Amino acid sequence: MDAKRNARALILLPKDTPTGTLSRRRFLLSLGLLAGAGLTAPSLSRHFTRANERIESSRSVLGTWARIVAQHPDSRVADRAISRAWAAIAQVDAQMSIHRADSELSRVNAAAGEGAVKVSDDLIEVLERSRARAAVCGGVLDPTVLPLMRLYGFYRSGRSHLPTDRELRAALDVTGVRHLQIDRAAGTVALTRAGAALDLGSIGKGWAVDRAVAAMRAEGVESGLVDVGRNVYGIGRPSDDSDGWAVGVLHPVTGQVDHVFHLRDSAVATSGNYEQWTTLDGVRVGHLLDAKLGRPANPRSSASVLARTGTDSDAGSSLAFLAGAPAEQAITNLLATHYIG
Repeated sequence: MDAKRNARALILLPKDTPTGTLSRRRFLLSLGLLAGAGLTAPSLSRHFTRANERIESSRSVLGTWARIVAQHPDSRVADRAISRAWAAIAQVDAQMSIHRADSELSRVNAAAGEGAVKVSDDLIEVLERSRARAAVCGGVLDPTVLPLMRLYGFYRSGRSHLPTDRELRAALDVTGVRHLQIDRAAGTVALTRAGAALDLGSIGKGWAVDRAVAAMRAEGVESGLVDVGRNVYGIGRPSDDSDGWAVGVLHPVTGQVDHVFHLRDSAVATSGNYEQWTTLDGVRVGHLLDAKLGRPANPRSSASVLARTGTDSDAGSSLAFLAGAPAEQAITNLLATHYIG
């Protein structure tokens, strides 16, 4: 069963738009190339600002829709930056995607209980960060959550019924970073328990954003935007008279803009269970699970986190959604938060 999708949590705002005055539909129409807004194939557009050529490109990757914007006086530089950014995201996809059987992450999952798998330094870095975060939050947010995700019908697991207590106990038995073994010196990762499995949905997209941003900066781009599944990083400013890339947080009920973040060398992500869900026995189940209890979590409507990096905003928004304000001290490079509900 596939996770169903509802309204997007974040949208890039047109310049000089009053906060809270436009519906989501009107915003989508005004943006045209908004990531995920009805696009089914890669797209590319060009237009000119006062001093720069602006190139926008979007495509499907990492199980979601991504968009990259590059501004530079030299269109060749912008083109190269876009190409390098997509290559960086593709590399993360090959390392960390749960949606492809040949990714490093999938190979680790397939070898659970059997032995260690040689992986990239990047995957080790992300897993070490995820393990450390799980320890800080008491396992509420845990990279070994995949058995629970499948139990609740995600990733086409075929489930149509709510789990029994026995099934839940079995899934919890193979969930937890105690089953994750990382050997940085050998460059290997192992899951020591058969049935254990990793899911980096709460950090992988943010990591991909940061890799794409680094690739663009290496080409000399000082103004741009990277959006991977609504994990958004703003490089510099879109224009000299702006405070940064304006990104609006949509209210999950009204569809109106509830809050605006201005991204200037910073990233924002929003987590909420209204975006992805399954229906089991007539009950709607959101994709954000409390990995410690093994239950769907619905403590609030959404949590948005502004941070210095995409990795920190991605993981931070999930943690803020699950644990609220008391967990903010565990969010690295935190700049601001916004809660709805």
